[in-house]
Amino acid sequence: MKIECFEQGSIGTNCYIVYDEVSRNAFCVDVSDRIYPSFYAFIQTHQLNIQYVLLTHGHYDHASDIKAFCSRYPAAKVVISIEDDANIRKGLSVFCHPSDYVEPTVLVEDGDTLDFCGKEILVIATPGHTSGSVCYLFEDALFCGDTVFYGSIGRTDVPTGSFFEIMKSVSKISRLGNYKLFPGHMQTTDIPTQRKVNPYFRE
Repeated sequence: MKIECFEQGSIGTNCYIVYDEVSRNAFCVDVSDRIYPSFYAFIQTHQLNIQYVLLTHGHYDHASDIKAFCSRYPAAKVVISIEDDANIRKGLSVFCHPSDYVEPTVLVEDGDTLDFCGKEILVIATPGHTSGSVCYLFEDALFCGDTVFYGSIGRTDVPTGSFFEIMKSVSKISRLGNYKLFPGHMQTTDIPTQRKVNPYFRE
């Protein structure tokens, strides 16, 4: 499996394309509020079949261009947590506006799995940044959205955010194992490194 990261949108959101080089099947993690031509060009050049768009949470900088993306790839299944689907529909500030949203194909919660190329994508609920934030674990990669960053964690002073909940979620992540971390902003890291440099990590 290959993972490509594209930093795009108004505040530099990491959007990922994960693909199998043989089958050309792929999934995306988050799409930002402004998809750049290079993102679409990569999909076209590599002739990828986008099977899923996995949304780690419903904030505008991760999900607001989902309608435009789905207009190009209507077969892609849009995946989001049950909780953040509801938060978007409520029109809460900083969440993707309902008019920019599409009807999700799959609503998920903690412990759900998705099939991709005969392997499982595991959904891990990590509330705190939003009440419906989730991480997606695939092979040795954990796509952690805005729950964990290099040396820090996501902000909690936004609607449905909770410092108490994000600390529980970070502790949950710290106990998972030696996985690579692909966050929604900043550089890629891994759990062993964050145990050393991140003051919020507690086993």
